[in-house]
Amino acid sequence: MAAAVSRPAAADDRQDCLNGSKETAAATIAACTRAIESGDYDDQGLSNLYHARGYSWSWTSLADRVDRALNDYNEAIRLEPKAAGSLLNRSRIYNQRHDYDRAIADVNRAFESGLSDYGKRVGYGERGDAYQAKGDNDRAIADYTDSLELDANNNVALTARGNAYYGKGDLDRAIADYDQVIARDPKYAVAYYNRSLAYRAKGDLDRVIADCSQAIALYPRYRDAYYNRGYAYQAKGDIDRAIADYDQMIALDPKDSDAHSGRASAYLTRGDFRRAIADFGQGQALSWLATIGLFAVAGWLCSRLGLHARRRWSGRTMIEMCEQQTVDMKHRNAALEKIAVALEKHMSA
Repeated sequence: MAAAVSRPAAADDRQDCLNGSKETAAATIAACTRAIESGDYDDQGLSNLYHARGYSWSWTSLADRVDRALNDYNEAIRLEPKAAGSLLNRSRIYNQRHDYDRAIADVNRAFESGLSDYGKRVGYGERGDAYQAKGDNDRAIADYTDSLELDANNNVALTARGNAYYGKGDLDRAIADYDQVIARDPKYAVAYYNRSLAYRAKGDLDRVIADCSQAIALYPRYRDAYYNRGYAYQAKGDIDRAIADYDQMIALDPKDSDAHSGRASAYLTRGDFRRAIADFGQGQALSWLATIGLFAVAGWLCSRLGLHARRRWSGRTMIEMCEQQTVDMKHRNAALEKIAVALEKHMSA
């Protein structure tokens, strides 16, 4: 027992730092800090301590935990430029901060340093996410495919590849990837929602509704699924169900502007102008009135110019085109004029 308690404190701290857990996050960070400040370690040993502390910050609820983690990974990499784990973890932070070029550079350095199969899967995933965010879907697909070759059951990579196929407009391949994910994990709500977006792009509204309904059944607070299903119902002319979905969104977040805008549009379709105005808000409704006024002025100018220009120009003149536009505007803005009348009543009530 005497021998056990006489070990240097720094040695205990190193072990506690490197072997920490989420349940002991505060103690782990404290041990890492003592070991780092002890002066007993340098180069790779000190780099490992910074890496361990950097990862431990993610277990806390501190507001600046990401900044603290980034600082530690920076130190770990400065001390050991081939610290692959720190490079991969830092790439994830760069992705979160939308600094995609740095994320890609870190993953490339990690690959050059040598990675296990697990590290390669992480690297392909982070680099694929960065490429996809940059709009380079082909490179993203290549990385996700390489990740799947290492682990064919990686649903995260398969879903991400489906997203990349969707991003480049290859809807059938996107749906095929989502199909595989759902076949392996029927309770993966995200895959149903993502597939609904692909079906929406294909114009298959019934499948949009079916997939969104399944996603909502698995996760009743799935805001985006309500929105996409509401769109599909509205496009099919089922206005009551569309409004019900927008209602659900507003119940989740009373300030959801997309929900209010969608519901206002649905009310307009049904001819319920008062409720549409309430959802748009008087500010939005007034801007629509201003648009009506602009069209009225444009029509007046066209008519005035036409009186003087008809004698000089022949054929399809700009004046005639302007008059045609005025006619089209009147047709398109019939609903706006009704809103104006309803708004006047609303404001005087």
